[in-house]
Amino acid sequence: METKVKRHFPLPVLLPAMILLLALHPMAWGQGMPRGFGIGADPQGSIFYAAGSALGKVLSKHLPVPARVQPYAGPGIVLPLINNGELELGVNNANDARMAYRGLKPFLATPKLRLASVLFTLRVAALVRNGSSIRTLADLRGKRVAGDFRAQLAIRYNATSILANGGLRWKDVKMVPTANAITGAQALMEGKVDATFFTLGADKAREADAAIAGGVRFLSIETGPRNIQAMQKAMPGAYPVAVKKGAAPGVRENITVEASDVFLVTGRHLSEAAVSAVVKALYHNEKELRGAARPFRAFSGKRMVKLNVTIPYHPGAVKAYRELGLWTAGMNRAQAGLLKAAAK
Repeated sequence: METKVKRHFPLPVLLPAMILLLALHPMAWGQGMPRGFGIGADPQGSIFYAAGSALGKVLSKHLPVPARVQPYAGPGIVLPLINNGELELGVNNANDARMAYRGLKPFLATPKLRLASVLFTLRVAALVRNGSSIRTLADLRGKRVAGDFRAQLAIRYNATSILANGGLRWKDVKMVPTANAITGAQALMEGKVDATFFTLGADKAREADAAIAGGVRFLSIETGPRNIQAMQKAMPGAYPVAVKKGAAPGVRENITVEASDVFLVTGRHLSEAAVSAVVKALYHNEKELRGAARPFRAFSGKRMVKLNVTIPYHPGAVKAYRELGLWTAGMNRAQAGLLKAAAK
């Protein structure tokens, strides 16, 4: 008859495991901590929805409460919900966050908006048919250019600032009103415009490159100091980024494009402990996040903090970054200036 041997594990072996299990249990999450994280994003099919979904998967795995993406019509809805304490997190671009935080139209003022992390960079440029005679931004003068973008304010600012970089204003081109970047790209495919503006690597840009005979071509911005200054005046938070030939469909030579950051935003209502936990979960699992969705392929924990952000960091994020060795004296100065810029 086989004798069953009972194994007795010493307390020093069991204790760490017991502490870990207790720490991960929702009941040990702490008083005043959220029972979950809602992540506000643009509608399903958007790059922000994909980012929010990826964030939800990573945070749910590494925090003791669930995190789920919640689609909304746009930042005009997401940001006020966060400001009012009705939503924990949101995925938004730097310029929309800036305008809402400062109370600039058409956004409602959201002075309680705070930054948790810089997530990734959006790269935007003017897009033309590859067979077009348009080679530079200056060549857009007098041409039919998609504009207005009434349903997508962010791309309107991208377009305006890119034109400014090339020494142009909307009166210098034949603006063809369109609802958003998608309809602008469709108009280019249908020959209704000579140029539009789009994100490098986006699915619609790939579609246009395949659908148009000869493909499409992104135009480089100008890199002179005055050109960059004009671009940044039209869209604070924008900066130039070099892109190598072949990096995305339509990049047919080495070019420089306009870049702006995408943020994970939160509200002042969320506790320091909760925001700190979110920040550290992303920082310590950057490899997992990079593989969760295309926008995060270049995500880096070391770039979660940047000097040129457009809204102040949440105190819980500041605490986490100090502990991670990422917060600098320069960030203290930037933070102080941003706190003073809130809508009154």
